[in-house]
Amino acid sequence: MEIDSSKKEFLVNEFLMFSLNAGLQTRSYPVYLYYSNEGIQLKHDIKKYLIQYTQNFENTTEEDHYRKIVEMSDLISETYKKILINGRFRIGVSQKVMNLFLKYMWTAGYIKMPFHCPFDSIIKSKLIKDSNHTYLPDWTMLDSIEEYKKYVTMASIKAAKVNLTIAEWELVSWNRR
Repeated sequence: MEIDSSKKEFLVNEFLMFSLNAGLQTRSYPVYLYYSNEGIQLKHDIKKYLIQYTQNFENTTEEDHYRKIVEMSDLISETYKKILINGRFRIGVSQKVMNLFLKYMWTAGYIKMPFHCPFDSIIKSKLIKDSNHTYLPDWTMLDSIEEYKKYVTMASIKAAKVNLTIAEWELVSWNRR
């Protein structure tokens, strides 16, 4: 057994757990019925999806990333409709889980820099601060890729002002909170 591969496996499993917890255990709007036995399988399927996505991430484009967010949202919605609140795995939850996992994998040096960042209430407040744009939907209720792109546009503007990418800007902003 190789120690380095065991270390990576441990970290990836931790990254998956942290990402799922951050996306699924929202304070305001529950995602699924926690007492359901299918909840374990839902988490397993999300983990599997994320691992498969990162295996070819080096060849992924930003447009591919948008499609993956929607695809994961739709796939989980179709499969787990009866245990999801309002029968839907929202785009906001999908992006949070996916973008946070990508952030962990990138900062550990396992993948290239992600296109975006995990958008949550802390980053939302930083986007709105000193901006003419006073409203963005709460990430937990976000269920449109067009609304998600508004977050991306605002983050791009903030990042460009300090000569950073969105991922770099969020990392610095998150650490300074």
